[in-house]
Amino acid sequence: MESSNDHWYETLSPGTVLSLPDIDCSKARIALHSELFDAYHPVNTSTDNRFGRAIAHGPHPVAQAMASVGNLLPNSLVAMSQLGPWRFLCPAFVGDSLTADATVIGRGAASRGSGTVVLEVRIIDPDGRVSQIGEAHLLVRQRPKPQETA
Repeated sequence: MESSNDHWYETLSPGTVLSLPDIDCSKARIALHSELFDAYHPVNTSTDNRFGRAIAHGPHPVAQAMASVGNLLPNSLVAMSQLGPWRFLCPAFVGDSLTADATVIGRGAASRGSGTVVLEVRIIDPDGRVSQIGEAHLLVRQRPKPQETA
């Protein structure tokens, strides 16, 4: 059943902003990420680095943001066709809670029931600085045509 909050290719026009849930960089979440990807680099596990604090593994906020985008498009997302370019501008520290949004910056022509939607994803640190920014190209379904009644 379609809800009024569903997003389709037609409704994701340039300028549309999707607010994403906060990104949890708690010690427990970073530990799970490190375990899952065998990513135990000292910059993520130690304060003995150039930042003086352990940082959230760079791809961790990206993965949470992209999972959130998928959750916002449960009936229309077909696949991600490209991720990037992506820039890491300032660190996210272990223990931070980050905010994020995704703005539609372009669309490709639709065919066979779906089209490409290009998002600019911005991840913001607790001080309001852009921590990461990147593009995600998604294949998104067009809104289904209403069933004709007999």
